[in-house]
Amino acid sequence: MMRLECAATLVLTAVALAVPACSSDKPGMHTELGGSGGIGDAGPAAGGPATAGGPGHAGASASQGGSAGATGAAGGASGSAAVSGGASGTSAGASSAGASGRGGAGSAGSSSAGASGRGGAGSAGSSSGGASGGGTAGASGSGATFHVFLLLGQSNMAGYSKAQAADKVEDPRIKVLGFDACAATGREQDKWDVAVPPLHECWNGALGPGDYFAKTLINVVPAGDTIGLVPCAISGEKIETFLKVGGSKYSWIVARAKLAQQAGGVIDGILFHQGESNCGDAAWPGKVSTLVTDLRNDLKLGNAPFLAGELVPTGACSQHNTLVGKLPSLISNAFVVSAAGLVLDPADTQYRLHFDHDSQVTFGKRYEAAMVQALHW
Repeated sequence: MMRLECAATLVLTAVALAVPACSSDKPGMHTELGGSGGIGDAGPAAGGPATAGGPGHAGASASQGGSAGATGAAGGASGSAAVSGGASGTSAGASSAGASGRGGAGSAGSSSAGASGRGGAGSAGSSSGGASGGGTAGASGSGATFHVFLLLGQSNMAGYSKAQAADKVEDPRIKVLGFDACAATGREQDKWDVAVPPLHECWNGALGPGDYFAKTLINVVPAGDTIGLVPCAISGEKIETFLKVGGSKYSWIVARAKLAQQAGGVIDGILFHQGESNCGDAAWPGKVSTLVTDLRNDLKLGNAPFLAGELVPTGACSQHNTLVGKLPSLISNAFVVSAAGLVLDPADTQYRLHFDHDSQVTFGKRYEAAMVQALHW
C-alpha cells in the first residue's frame, strides 16, 4: 500500500540491500548544540536528567529522475522502483528488494535481501535472502504484529514547539516506551504507555515528528496490529554521542530497542533527525552510516529502512542538507525526507533551528509516507 499525505515534495532515494516522560529539569530550559543540561552517560534509562534543547531535521534530497511526490531507487543488482507524482508508480529492472505484499513471499529474482512483506519469506535470489528488508525477520504471517520504530536524533526529533490539546488525543493502539519518569502523564521510564506528546523530555511538553508519524501510520496497518515508538533523541548532541565506538549513548539506544523486541515488537524502521550540532561537518555522513550499520547488526534488523530528515530550509544550518542528501549513497535502504516548505518556530530566536508546530505535524506525515513506501505497505 502506498500513500502520500503531504502536498509538498517528498523525495526518496534508496540503495536496496537486505527508536517517557518527566525529568527534574526546569521547565523552559533549552540548551542547544551541546550545551549544559545534557543527559548523563547512563542516559534517561539509568535515571539521568533529560536534556534541554537541541534540534533535528528533514529535507528533500535530489531524486533519481527528480520526480515530484516521492521517488525511491534501488540500485545495484536489485534494479529500481519509483513512485512519482503522488500515488502512481512505475518500476524498472529487477524487482526492488523482492518486495511483496503483506504476508507474501519475497521475489525470487536478483533482488538483495529478498525483502518480503510482513511475515513473508525471504527471497531465493542471489543475495543474502532470508530476513525481510523491513526489519520483520521472525514475524509471523498470522496474528497481530507490534510494529516498532526507533526515534533517533536531536531536539527536532524530540520536539521544540509545544504540543496542543488536539495532539494529545489517545489511540490505545499506539504505544511509547517511557523516555523518563513523568508526573504530568503518569508515564514511567522504560515502561510502555499510550503514546501522546511529549514522547521525549517530559519537562518540555513538545511535539516531534514521531507523533503524527504514528497517528497517520496506524491507519495503514491491519486493525489488530499496534505501533510502538522507542524515543532515543537527545537535544543538542553531536552524532559522535550515539556511536558505538567512543559514544556514550549507543548502549542506551540498544538497551531500549531490545526492551521493545523482548515485548514481542518487530523493529520495522528507524526515524532519524540530527545534524545541527555537526553542521557542515564533511565526516558526518560517514559517521551516520557507521551508526546505522552497527544498529542493524547488533539488533539484527536486516535491512530495516532508515529515514533521515532534512534541516529547516530557512534555518541557521540549512547548508547541512547537502550532507543529508548524501546518506542514501552510503546507507542501504536509506531515504531522505523533505523539509521543503516547512518553517522555523517564531519562538526560536536564539538558535533559529527548530520547526514550528504545524511543520512538525506535516513532517511526521512525510516520514509516514516515506516509511510506507520503504516497507512496500
